Amino acid sequence: MATSNNAQEDAPVTPEATYVDTKTPLLDRDPFDLIVLDEENKGFTAEVQTLSSLKRPRLQEADRKGKLQFRFLYDDAFLYEVEWIHVAKVEFFENMLFAKAQELVVQAKSLDPAKEFVRVEGLLDEAYRYFSRLQTEYPKYPGLEAAVDEFLYQDAGSLYKAGRFAESLSVMDQLNDRNPNFKGGSLKTVMGTLVSKIVADYVKREDYRSARIVLDRLAAKFGSAQPTTIQQWRQQLDKLAGVKLTDARTALGEQKYREAIASIRQALDISPTVPGGKALELELAETYPQIIVGVTQPALSYDSGRLDNWSARRTGRLVHRTLIEFLGAGSEGGQYQFPGGLIERSPDGRTMIFRLKQFTEDDDSPLANGYDLSRRLLELANPRSLEYREAWGSLVTGVTVEDVLRVDVNLRRSHVLPQSLLRVPMSASIQQDGKEALEGTGSFRVDIQGENETRFLLKSFTPGTRLAELIEQRFEDAQSALNALRRGRIDIIDRLFPSDAARLSEQLGRDSDLVLQKYSLPTVHMLVPKSDHPFLANANFRRALVFGIDRKRILEEELLGGKEIAGCRILSGPFPAGIDQTDPLGYAYDHTLEPRVWRPRLAKLLTIIAEKELALKAELLEEAPPTLTPLLIAHPATESARIACQAIITHLGIIGIEVKVKELPPGETLDADNECDLLYTEIAIWEPVSDARRLLGARGVAQTDSPYVNQALRRLDAAENWGDVHDQLIALHHAAHNEVTVIPLWQTVDYFIYNKRVRNIDVGDPLVWLYQNVDQWRLGAQSP
Repeated sequence: MATSNNAQEDAPVTPEATYVDTKTPLLDRDPFDLIVLDEENKGFTAEVQTLSSLKRPRLQEADRKGKLQFRFLYDDAFLYEVEWIHVAKVEFFENMLFAKAQELVVQAKSLDPAKEFVRVEGLLDEAYRYFSRLQTEYPKYPGLEAAVDEFLYQDAGSLYKAGRFAESLSVMDQLNDRNPNFKGGSLKTVMGTLVSKIVADYVKREDYRSARIVLDRLAAKFGSAQPTTIQQWRQQLDKLAGVKLTDARTALGEQKYREAIASIRQALDISPTVPGGKALELELAETYPQIIVGVTQPALSYDSGRLDNWSARRTGRLVHRTLIEFLGAGSEGGQYQFPGGLIERSPDGRTMIFRLKQFTEDDDSPLANGYDLSRRLLELANPRSLEYREAWGSLVTGVTVEDVLRVDVNLRRSHVLPQSLLRVPMSASIQQDGKEALEGTGSFRVDIQGENETRFLLKSFTPGTRLAELIEQRFEDAQSALNALRRGRIDIIDRLFPSDAARLSEQLGRDSDLVLQKYSLPTVHMLVPKSDHPFLANANFRRALVFGIDRKRILEEELLGGKEIAGCRILSGPFPAGIDQTDPLGYAYDHTLEPRVWRPRLAKLLTIIAEKELALKAELLEEAPPTLTPLLIAHPATESARIACQAIITHLGIIGIEVKVKELPPGETLDADNECDLLYTEIAIWEPVSDARRLLGARGVAQTDSPYVNQALRRLDAAENWGDVHDQLIALHHAAHNEVTVIPLWQTVDYFIYNKRVRNIDVGDPLVWLYQNVDQWRLGAQSP
């Protein structure tokens, strides 16, 4: 072997050398060819640059004349030549790819997929990558298409033997699209067998929607030539739907409305076009309108004033109607209504005037006259009462009844929104035994409260008017609820996981029978210190927690799934920032105060500083210095809280802070055992001027002994105009930020989704909570 005449003479190549890369997988290599010399040259082997002068992919005998010229793959400075007589073998790159793919297929074929499925699929997956590269770079390679057909057939067979029928059908479908005449056109029969097994499994699990999708897809593909199993299964489903339809008619005749509705839902789930199904559904909707709401957190209490419990707020309006109702954010604070009439203010703002309307039998308010209303207002201001409201009690100096339909409330000072302090039940919601009343001033009463289902019955139902019954059905996760919604088993889902909502907003078209809606106000997520853990009492350690959690990454990647949703952002304090800077709800948030960013080194330093400060304090008190024991975070059993807390564990672990988690029982938002050090909580701040004390005050969810925060709260209480209110709320924001009263995380915008058969659900302004307009809801039939 020698260089050509126009190459340099000092290019020694010894026969003992081998120029071959044995480490990099062939699939990851750039194209090259391989030459092997004869025994005289000791089998010298080398990878060379592509031999473009030769006919590919099969070397022709006519080419084996004279000399073979080549350049080494890793040294193209020299052009070498060798007599063809000394060349034992030449391997082209595409041949090596094809041979490797076939080798992997043979290896997979020798194994039993039922016993070694993972290994078989690993080999076939690798073979697929080789075939894919051949199809991309060498599409005309002889025998490639036939080899790919055989590969797909073997892959489908392996999946079938492993019991993965749906995946096997998908591969078989791909093969049929490529070559309908493969194996003499027998693919249709094989696919029919697969469909039968898949549909049988779906029917066994009562997933009729998925069964129909499989049948419809194959029927559309084959048309009149479809496998006979498709029509056989359709007939079976129609028969089963007919049985359920008969059950529904029988139950309706016996006035067993719940059983009838359950049966008609099943019938339409099995076959939406079952004859007579829609008509019977409409008849039931008029006779006994029932709506099922899917939830992931059940309501264990019914209090629309709970800042920290979404489920309690959601259902509070059903059972206990409030004295003053919040309608939504306005230009200056919230918009409110008094269901019993009107509220006026005196010119100096020191008197609230309640003017009651003349009630009839159908009136919404249980307060029949001014005396009833005055007693309730005084009860809320009495420190000895179980119904005492601190903010209202500190503001009111007296209540007088001017006449039966007028009540005057004298105030100690002017307040910008005194009605915001009266978002409380019209009558006492706590019974003498301390338990919550299951029937209050709302339109509904609690009929059955179970672990996975709560039923609310309308107190006075007449057919053709309002709903008869609302059922909240609990699901383990949002995906399970979505499946039930698509199948018609439920009508609404409240509060979707953020990334699910983002994905659905892209998927739902105009012709969809599902509607995705956004709630008008965001939810604030935070960690609230709850224990006497010595480190949590140290402000520098609390700052370390904020700097040690990459809140931006958790929100954007873990919760939002990489999607951008307006209004979802990290926060610098305990109040919502609004959807944007023009949102009037953000009047308590200082947008110039940037949220702390993730700085793990600073977090570690602050942890060390806190440890030294605590050690010095212990030394002065002649006590042993405290040790940084693991922190326990309790969180509600929501998907977002679960994911966020797992990420927080990882982030704080980086700076040496060990964290453990405790998931609260479904529906609970407080740690009844008082074990946790930090509570992950989701707060609804609808009116900051009145909710600030409910959050940070002495009886608040995140009560604090910080003198700076308490001073800011007192000044906020004394504010008599919107300018002062804004200034004091901004001061409170700064105090909470500097003191790290809570560890602010982020705010999210929440969504609900419903079937169009539920009407009037979103009339007027965007909803604040699901049942805001429940008295106007009506029910129709599902779309086929």
